[in-house]
Amino acid sequence: HTGDAQVVGVTGSPGAGKSTLVDKLAKHYRDEGKTVGVIAVDPSSPYSGGAVLGDRIRMASNVGDMDVFFRSMSARGTLGVLSTATTDAVRALDAFGKDVIVVETVGAGQNEIDIVRTADTVAVLVQPASGDDVQMLKAGILEIGDVFVVNKADLDGADRTVTELQEMIHMRGDEPRVLRSDVGHHAGDAEREIDERVAEAGL
Repeated sequence: HTGDAQVVGVTGSPGAGKSTLVDKLAKHYRDEGKTVGVIAVDPSSPYSGGAVLGDRIRMASNVGDMDVFFRSMSARGTLGVLSTATTDAVRALDAFGKDVIVVETVGAGQNEIDIVRTADTVAVLVQPASGDDVQMLKAGILEIGDVFVVNKADLDGADRTVTELQEMIHMRGDEPRVLRSDVGHHAGDAEREIDERVAEAGL
């Protein structure tokens, strides 16, 4: 067991763009010459117990890269968003010597707090002008984020969402970064900031 892996959690509401950010993060770390493990926790069907397991489709940038290990895991009906086997998978990837392990959650609101137990650095994705996301933050997600990313920042309402986030974070007496992310001039900002936060954690 090496114990040296950087563990990055990516969380947020469904549709916020978590899988896209995870794909970009994996490419960012590969460009730095680091090996990467990705664990994507998918929702389970309440009827069949099966999972959607669709994240692989959106992880296009790293297809064929032997130094990126991708694993989809079903949440299997657990109350929290992290599969009961996720922690074991993180340990296994660490033992195999991966430099960075990225864990993407289901995106089920306040239960996201589970990710803190596994990740060293947590990125929370928020969509512009989403009342659901604001409620999610008030439910406890605000407390766990090291980096907040307003994704799809080219959409209407992005400025207001950034301001609301900054005000909520300021009220808690902390100063995590609030970033914009889109396909244009903010591309790459989130990956670099998350990388910096991981470095600040002394990892």
